[in-house]
Amino acid sequence: MINKTETFLEYKALLFSIAYNMLGGIDTAEDIVQDTYLKWMETDAGNIRNTKAFLVRIVTNQCINHLHSARVQREKYIGVWLPEPLRNYDPDRDQARIESYHALSIGMLVLMERLTPQERAVFLLKEIFAYDYYELAEIFDKSTDSCRQLLKRAKDNLGKETHRFKVDMRVHEKMLRNFMQAASAGDLEGLIGLLKEDIQFFADGGGRKPIFIDNKRLSAFPKPIKGSQNVVKALLYTFPRFRRATPDFHTELAFTNGLPSVIAYSGEEPMGIISLETDGERIYNIYLQTNPDKLKHIKKAL
Repeated sequence: MINKTETFLEYKALLFSIAYNMLGGIDTAEDIVQDTYLKWMETDAGNIRNTKAFLVRIVTNQCINHLHSARVQREKYIGVWLPEPLRNYDPDRDQARIESYHALSIGMLVLMERLTPQERAVFLLKEIFAYDYYELAEIFDKSTDSCRQLLKRAKDNLGKETHRFKVDMRVHEKMLRNFMQAASAGDLEGLIGLLKEDIQFFADGGGRKPIFIDNKRLSAFPKPIKGSQNVVKALLYTFPRFRRATPDFHTELAFTNGLPSVIAYSGEEPMGIISLETDGERIYNIYLQTNPDKLKHIKKAL
């Protein structure tokens, strides 16, 4: 007689990782993993030939169903939508199989918004979690040829941009430090030298009420800012004012979604997270998350 709870815990990190990378939200991913657990507990395990495939199929199908409704919600989202950043997530430190856990970068999650829910699921399981086509066929109840076609469509929709996410961590961290130093110092030339000409700056504030400094409105931008000159102007306008308006302002270098990022705090409360994408020489995307609903899981390092 198997212990169904222990069996589920063996795969919990994997299931959360799939759900988070599908949805871009921590609470929603945890809810879907919990629903998967409840369905598993109601199932006669003796009739299950492949437990891992069974659980992955449940969590994946729930994510696909959720994404169909989430698409409508995101169309109504005020301003730029970015996924919720994930820092050092460990679903059950004593139980989880950490090797099964993987969080995609913020940039990759944004890029995957181009895909249909089913394309996204197939791409994740094949390219990130290394499932073969026979496993995918069992999970999606499709032929192996159908799974190959779904993956091809996903890759066609993503184009060549997936290759940009391979990064040297030390180079990435150095560029992040240089960027923050230049932005904090108001170094116009320093910033220009760090950014690609066609850079984009994405800021998610969740449509929250803006703050006002010196009678000037300061809030997240409603659309991505494009071009190095425009991005530098936005940075040099926003950074010093945000810093001046934030009591007990300080920053911390941290890993979020597997890459070095900077978290800005007001005392113990996280106020924003900056993540970059770089080719090792220049920065080509900046992501700023200030939506408090998406920062609630961020805790300061002990």
